[in-house]
Amino acid sequence: MIPSIRTDRLDAAVEFYVDRLGFAVVRGTPAEANVALSRGGERVMLEAPGDFYSAGYNEAIGARVGSPSPHSLYIEEPELEDYYAAVQEKGVEIVDALAPRPWGQVEFTLADGDGNWLTFWRLS
Repeated sequence: MIPSIRTDRLDAAVEFYVDRLGFAVVRGTPAEANVALSRGGERVMLEAPGDFYSAGYNEAIGARVGSPSPHSLYIEEPELEDYYAAVQEKGVEIVDALAPRPWGQVEFTLADGDGNWLTFWRLS
């Protein structure tokens, strides 16, 4: 499964994911309105309304962009403590601090520039 995050600020989103979170661009550019990213074995897509969607779908995307999402993407990170320190040094907003969880994971949650949550985790 590859989650897709929609944004009306694709340039800024790509910059955030690459410069602050350490993702790499696999395919696409902000000008193409569709950018595939990877970090380790994890992948995510960043998209903006574009010509490859129907007019109705673009309208629906536009109506949802900018609204807060209750969802969080879970991304496994074997070097969790080092990664946590690195994103803190880059000024990334931490929503929930690094901590062990009762379900056997250690994790933390951050917010991207559009307010989407990403939870990075590893097994305890």
